[in-house]
Amino acid sequence: MKKLSLAICMALTSGAASADTILGFDASAGVWMPSYSGSVGVDDFSIEEFQPAEDNVTFLQAALEHPVPLVPNIMLSHSAIKTDGSTRLERFVTFGDETFIAGTDVATDLDLSHTDATLYYEILDNWVNLDVGLTARQYKGEMQVESAIQSENIELAGVLPMAYGMARFDLPFTGWSVVTQGNVTGYNGDTLTDLTAKVRWDFAPGLDMALEGGYRSMTLELKELDQLQSDLEISGPYLGLNLHL
Repeated sequence: MKKLSLAICMALTSGAASADTILGFDASAGVWMPSYSGSVGVDDFSIEEFQPAEDNVTFLQAALEHPVPLVPNIMLSHSAIKTDGSTRLERFVTFGDETFIAGTDVATDLDLSHTDATLYYEILDNWVNLDVGLTARQYKGEMQVESAIQSENIELAGVLPMAYGMARFDLPFTGWSVVTQGNVTGYNGDTLTDLTAKVRWDFAPGLDMALEGGYRSMTLELKELDQLQSDLEISGPYLGLNLHL
C-alpha cells in the first residue's frame, strides 16, 4: 500500500512538472519613447515641421506557447502611437482633399495605433531561441489637420500581412539575454519595418520576472494602405517589464 501511494505521488509530481514545461506564457508591458522624422501627405510635407510631441507610447504583448505538433503558437500585441503638433505653413500643402494656404497656422493629430495577431513556430528552444511566423497588423488610426477655416481627416484603417521573427540569446548563469524581434512587409506598394533590439535581465528568477531595455525603430512607406500617404520613421528607446512562465 505504501509503495502504491508513493507511486501515485511520484506520478502526480511528474505530471505537474511536465505541465509547467510544455505550456509557456510570456507577457511584456512597456513604454516606448519615440521621435518622428520623414514626410506625410501627397506633397511630402516634413513631419518635423509640425514639431510633433515626443509623447510616450504604451506597448503590450502576450504570447502563449503549447506542445501540439504543427499548430502554431499565438501572440497578441498593441502599440498606442499618438502625437500632435502645430506649425505655420510656408507654402500650399495638400492633405487628402484639402489644400491649406501658405501662411496659415495649422495643427495636427497623428494616430498610428495598431494591434498585431501573430502565429509563429518555435524553431530553437535552448540558450539560443528562434521563432518565425506571420503577423496580421491592423491599423486603426488617422491624421487630422486643421486651421481656423479648414479641416481634413485622413483615415488609416487596414490590415497588413507581415513576416515575423525573434531571436534570443541567453547568457548562461548570468540572468541576462539579448533579444532581437521584428516585423517586415512589402505589400501592394507599401513597405513597413518594425524592429526592436533589447537586453533582458531576470532580476527575480524565482518570480519569473525580468526588466527589458532597448531600442525600437519603425518605418512606414505607405502609398496604398487606405488614405494616408507617408514616408515616416519613428524610433527611440524602449523600457519594459516582462513576465514569463
